[in-house]
Amino acid sequence: MKTQRSGLVGLVTLLLAGACETEDVTLEEVSVRGLEQNGFQLNGFQLNGFQLNGFQLNGFQLNGFQLNGERLYGAPGTTDFIEIGEIDLHGGDKGSESWLVGSSLTVKGKKGVVSTGAALAGAYIEYEMSEGKKKHKSVRVVSVEPLAPGSDVMNYALEVNDGDWKPLCEGGGTAILLGDLWDPASGDRITDPSNGALTFACRGAALAKCVEYGYRPWASAGGVSLREHHQACTRMVRADYCGDGVAHTMNGTPIHVLDQVGVQKVDPNVNYVVEAEWGPDGATCLNAGNTRQANQVAGCTIPSCTTSFASGGLIQSGKVLSGS
Repeated sequence: MKTQRSGLVGLVTLLLAGACETEDVTLEEVSVRGLEQNGFQLNGFQLNGFQLNGFQLNGFQLNGFQLNGERLYGAPGTTDFIEIGEIDLHGGDKGSESWLVGSSLTVKGKKGVVSTGAALAGAYIEYEMSEGKKKHKSVRVVSVEPLAPGSDVMNYALEVNDGDWKPLCEGGGTAILLGDLWDPASGDRITDPSNGALTFACRGAALAKCVEYGYRPWASAGGVSLREHHQACTRMVRADYCGDGVAHTMNGTPIHVLDQVGVQKVDPNVNYVVEAEWGPDGATCLNAGNTRQANQVAGCTIPSCTTSFASGGLIQSGKVLSGS
């Protein structure tokens, strides 16, 4: 389990845009995969999606992010950024230090009181956003609770103030906190968690789905870190064959998921054919006749799959056959 600290409030929320359509898979359709171990999943093409400053940010890219004056992410020549100012805690206290354990944020106040989990309910995250001119906004933590009984995955209900309070995530959903940033165009993971950059990953999109599938990037299975499995999963969920951010699927399409570390196992009740195997940079092999959506063209050269996991992929996806 990784722990990371920052001298002030090390919190950055990032747009993780995969498409402009909204997610059509309900939270009830996405099982908590940390507890239910089988290979039958629902995929989707969004990387992440939350609302900020009046935009549904699955189609709007923020070009840069700053934390404590250091530019963490942004294209050369751009001026847009988010900079976290402070976290306001109960009793008028303000955060002086924060860190992440798994997906659980902990904030130490200037009065010495340490708050984490449910104790963060009611906290306000103050930030400054630049889209040509500076705007001051707030995110309110409504509640924090485990995603399921006994789970180490924390589930955050959040609201953003853009003239009035409204859910941060599309459709009023909740989020999981992750210790990395992702490029909204390519889907690449672009930071190391040790730098204190964080992402609220909205449930129903790929970043959070892959945590719920069991690929918790702070955890390990069979002595193997799951951080690269999580990134590979984000490619798989979106059918991002070339690892360039281009999705080749539709929300709600069933897929069979399998790995070699025991997180996802063969589901004996599902008939499937192997579609692809996946690494952090996209598909390591692809059976072009078995794409989950018919007649998909990858746009790059990928070898065909042979013996399972001979390609070096970390996760295998299967096209679910009718009648399963």
